Amino acid sequence: MRTFLTFVAAAGGALLLQTTVWHWLPLGGAIPDLLLVLCVYLGLHQHSVGGALGAFFLGYAQDSFSGGALGLNAFALSLIFMVVYLTSRRLWVDNAISKVVLVFLAVLIKTAAIIILLSIFLSTDGLWSTVVRHLPVEAAVAAVLSPAIFSLLAYGRQTSPAEDET
Repeated sequence: MRTFLTFVAAAGGALLLQTTVWHWLPLGGAIPDLLLVLCVYLGLHQHSVGGALGAFFLGYAQDSFSGGALGLNAFALSLIFMVVYLTSRRLWVDNAISKVVLVFLAVLIKTAAIIILLSIFLSTDGLWSTVVRHLPVEAAVAAVLSPAIFSLLAYGRQTSPAEDET
C-alpha cells in the first residue's frame, strides 16, 4: 500500500510541476516530462498488468491535464512501458547511468511516437522547428532528474516493520 501511495503522490506532484511550475523556469519553453520518468520506473520495477495499467493511466492523466488530443500520451506512455519492460528483461539496467540513458532514450521514443501519430491524423506545420529546439533540453533535464525520482520511489517501496507483520 505504501508503494502505491508513494507512486500516486509522485504522479500528482509530477502533474503539478509539469502544468504549473516548469512554465516559470527559464528552460526556453522546454518542459521535462516527469510522468515519463515515472513510466520508466514502472517498466523497470512493475512487471505486471498493474504496471501497464499504471503507465496507461499516467498518460491518460497527462492527456486530461494538457488539453491535447485525448489518448495520445496514453498510447505513448504505454509504448514506453512496453519498450522499457522488454529492455529490462534483456539487458542489465540496474545502475544509475543505465537508467539515466534509458530515460533519455525514452523521451526520444515518446517524441517520435507522438510526431508519427500527429503526422498521420493532424497537420504538423511548424512542429519540427519546435521539436528540434526543445527536445534536447527536455530529454537532458528529464534524464538528470531521474535518479532523484527513482530514489524517492525506491524509498516508497521499502516496507516498514508494521507492514511486514500484516
